[in-house]
Amino acid sequence: MIYEPREFRLKDGTKVVFKSPELGDAKLMIDNIVAVASITDNLLSTPHDFDKYYADISLEEKWIISNREGPNYLIAVYLNGVIIGSCSLDMHPQEKVKHRATIGIAIQKPYWGKGLGSLLFDEMIKIAKETGLEQIELDVIASNKRAKRLYTKKGFVKTGKLPHELKLKDGSYLDGETMVLFL
Repeated sequence: MIYEPREFRLKDGTKVVFKSPELGDAKLMIDNIVAVASITDNLLSTPHDFDKYYADISLEEKWIISNREGPNYLIAVYLNGVIIGSCSLDMHPQEKVKHRATIGIAIQKPYWGKGLGSLLFDEMIKIAKETGLEQIELDVIASNKRAKRLYTKKGFVKTGKLPHELKLKDGSYLDGETMVLFL
């Protein structure tokens, strides 16, 4: 689905625009997720996982189109024409799970702690309620206190654990947790 452009102010007064990315924004979307993956182990992906998207930009374009034309929502955050974050709400198409959706978020480190995650979650929760969803789910790395603080503030509750959710290059593991917001 298309999210029409809206302007927001971060805690420090910075103006940003939320909107659905367009085809011409494919490289900006990849640049954003690579920037986030480069500074944290808390994502499922590494920067290297996106090499194929840089090699074939049409892969990202197809993903953008599917989000614009399908039931899912994808909001990109623009600051002076550059994407600095994104948030997605992925609906489940099967009849028995249509009441549920999964949310994901990626924000570049210079914009952490400025209220951007909170604004994105507020918008996605509003969309979820408007579309009749009953719950939103997410996975989070158990040691990611910053993210868990945001999710708890927005009403998400821990519902499960996933030991060894991620395996890092050094052979160590990060445990995960499942959280749900009941609407």
